[in-house]
Amino acid sequence: MVKNWKQNTVYISIMQFTLLVVNFFLITIISRVYGAEVYGEYASSKSLSVLIGTAAVMSIALVVTKMLAQNSLNSKELFQNAYSLIIRNLSLALIILIPITLLFNRNLSMTVLFLFGFIFNEMIHIALAYYQAKGDFVTSSKQIFLRTIIYGAGAWVLVLQGFSIVSIIIFQVVTLASFFIVAHMSIPKKDINFSFESKKNIKNEIHGSGKKMVLTTFSSALISELDIVLLGLFYAGPALGVLAWSRRILEIIFQLLAASLDILFPELAKAQNSKDVTDVRSRLRKVFLFSFSIPLLFLTLRGIAGDIFTSLLGTEFIDVSTYTSWILFALPVMVWSRINIIFSRALNFEIRLTKSVLLGSCASVAVYYLMHYIGYNAAILSIVISQILIATLTTYSFKRSYE
Repeated sequence: MVKNWKQNTVYISIMQFTLLVVNFFLITIISRVYGAEVYGEYASSKSLSVLIGTAAVMSIALVVTKMLAQNSLNSKELFQNAYSLIIRNLSLALIILIPITLLFNRNLSMTVLFLFGFIFNEMIHIALAYYQAKGDFVTSSKQIFLRTIIYGAGAWVLVLQGFSIVSIIIFQVVTLASFFIVAHMSIPKKDINFSFESKKNIKNEIHGSGKKMVLTTFSSALISELDIVLLGLFYAGPALGVLAWSRRILEIIFQLLAASLDILFPELAKAQNSKDVTDVRSRLRKVFLFSFSIPLLFLTLRGIAGDIFTSLLGTEFIDVSTYTSWILFALPVMVWSRINIIFSRALNFEIRLTKSVLLGSCASVAVYYLMHYIGYNAAILSIVISQILIATLTTYSFKRSYE
C-alpha cells in the first residue's frame, strides 16, 4: 500500500509540474509572438469559457470516480451516461454562451473553441476515473503527461510556423478530443456496457450528485477566473494583455499554495468535534499569514522580475512586474477564501458558501465599475478589493454555518 502511495505521489507530482511548466511556456510564447493584445483576448475568452464550462460539467468526473470507488451496481453503465449528460449540458451551455460572450465583449470563436476543449478535458477525466477509483494514479498521470507534452509541443510548432491564434486553439481542442478517445479505449471492454439508450435512473443519480459537488468547484472557479473576465469589460488591446499576465502570475502562485491546502481536506473530513475543526483552522491560519511574505518578497525584487519578464515576453509587457507587485497582495485573502471553501466542502456547508461567493462576485462587478470611474490604479484596486470582499463573505458564511 505504501509502495503504491509513493508511486502515485511521484507520478502525480511529475504530471502537475509538467502541466504548470507547459502552460507557462505556452502563454509565454503566445504573448511574445502574437503580442499583448492577442494574448489579452486569448486569456479573457478562456477565463469566460472556464466559468461556463465549470457549470456545464458539474464535476461529473469526480462523481464518477466516487461512484466507481464505492462499487456502484451501475458502474459499467456510468461512462456512457456520464458522457451523454456532458453532451446535453454542452448543448445548453452553447445556447447561453452567445449572449454572455456578447455581454462581456469577447471573441465568440475563441470562447466556443475553449468551451469544447474544456468539455473534452472533463470527458478525459471521466474515462480516467476508471483507474483513479482503483487507486491507480500512475496510468492516468502517464496519459495526462503525454497529452500535455503533445499539446504544448504541437502548439509551439504551429506558433513558430505563423499559424493564427484560432488555429492554435483548434489544435488544442483536437488534441483533447483525441486523448479522450485514447482514455476511453484504454478501459477494458469487460468493464463497460454500451447501448444506444442511456438509463434515466443512472443519469439522474449522476446529475443529483453533480449538482451538489459543482457548487464548491464553481466557487473556486469564480475566485480564480472572474477577475480576468471583468478586466475584459474595461480594458482592451495591449493593456488587457499586460493585466491578464499580471493576474495569471497571481493565479499560478495561488494554485501552488492551494494544492498544499487540499492535502488537509481528508483530515478535516474526519473531524469529530469543534475542537478538531478549530485545531485544523488554527494551522491553516499560519499558511494565511505566511502568504503575506510572497507579495512582500516580490515587491522587493520587482526590478529584477521586470527585467526577466521583459526579456521573456517583449517590451510590450514592461509593466507586468509593477502591476504584479501590487496585485499579489490579493494572494493572502484568496488563500483564506480557499480555506473557507475547504471547510465548507468537508463540513457540508456548500450551498451557503456558494451563495456568499456569488454575492461577492456580483459585488465585484460593482467594485470594478466604481474603481474604473475613480480611475486611480483602477485595475489593481479592483482585483484586490473584490478578493477581499469574497474572503470576507466566505468567512462570514462559515462562521454563521458552523458556530
